[in-house]
Amino acid sequence: MSVKFVFLLVVLTVALAGCESTKLKAKPAPPPQNVTPGSTFTVVKGFLIPSGDSSVFFQDARLYPEGEIRPNYPYCELTVGAATADGVVIKEGVFTVSSVTYDERGIGAGSVDISITGIHLQEGTSGKTYLMDCMLPLLSRGALFVTPAEIQAAVAGYMNLKVMP
Repeated sequence: MSVKFVFLLVVLTVALAGCESTKLKAKPAPPPQNVTPGSTFTVVKGFLIPSGDSSVFFQDARLYPEGEIRPNYPYCELTVGAATADGVVIKEGVFTVSSVTYDERGIGAGSVDISITGIHLQEGTSGKTYLMDCMLPLLSRGALFVTPAEIQAAVAGYMNLKVMP
């Protein structure tokens, strides 16, 4: 009896070890797809990107130059390409989201480690393209990426975000 018991124990051990080795290792969860292509940012109040700058920062429903945002809170940076001597006026209108990228290892204002939701925008009337990077410092809380509500809070008063399903 003991030989059968040992044989059965060996067979069960090998079978369990085989099952364990074939288990799929859990992959990290994909980034959230909260702001989807087709979503829109409607500019409700025009604003100026100052001469010599190629971007402006939004945080808490206000516009800021880069050095004045609070890097430990969600913020967004709208980049229009190269800086111009006259600045760039962003008029009322609609930007459509063409694609979204996610980067967990970005460096933000003040060299703070951040996660970046890169929202690629296309202006409805001219077809010009822009980039809206919305950022969340990695040390701020457990979430990695900004939510639509945090993006809306950053750009409120200047833009309204409508997320498409």
